[in-house]
Amino acid sequence: MHNDTLALEQTLLQYLQDEHLSKSESRDLKAALQGHPSDGLNFLRNRLFELARDRQTQSPDKSMEIIGWLDRCTQAIQTELGQRQSDHEAFFTPGNQCLDQIVRQLSSARSSIDICVFTISDNRLSDHILAAHQRRVRVRIITDNHKQHDAGSDVEWLMRQGIPTRFDRTPDHMHHKFCIVDGLTLINGSFNWTRSASERNQENIVISREMRLIEQFQQQFDALWEEFA
Repeated sequence: MHNDTLALEQTLLQYLQDEHLSKSESRDLKAALQGHPSDGLNFLRNRLFELARDRQTQSPDKSMEIIGWLDRCTQAIQTELGQRQSDHEAFFTPGNQCLDQIVRQLSSARSSIDICVFTISDNRLSDHILAAHQRRVRVRIITDNHKQHDAGSDVEWLMRQGIPTRFDRTPDHMHHKFCIVDGLTLINGSFNWTRSASERNQENIVISREMRLIEQFQQQFDALWEEFA
């Protein structure tokens, strides 16, 4: 990692010592983020969750202050990144465009992955879901019971690994295909998480970082999570 990124990480750690990000510190942070390489900012955005988790372990009575620090730092980085890139990007199949982008987002997750997908049977994606779970990312899956026992379905296997999963058990279908990563990135489109979606079908995903849109999808996920309890 670039030395400037490591120096900025140390600055963030200093700001975390009192579980507070003052107005002057916030101004200094925004200034430091300007012109910083985007890959370094993405690294720091993900690293924030690890720093906050470690600090909470040391000071469990300061959880709310630490969450506030995390929220303000994350917003500052996300705002800087948002000024450099489009809020939305589209990818298409046949081919590995969609697969590669989903893998990239799952691999970069640091705090949470909420998956709401009709069917999951591509082992390449299932392996990355499990890997995120194993590095202590909170993973939740909502899917449809009509696909639960299909040949090749990975849902039962993921459940056995300890990943919380809920099913639409109504006569109708839970036909969504979206995923929210770290509350910051939305993956949405026609793409089911299957090999045929990559290799044969005409499919698409859109990756969005627009917070208002992400909040709407998060509300829908949370509502379905409660409904299918």
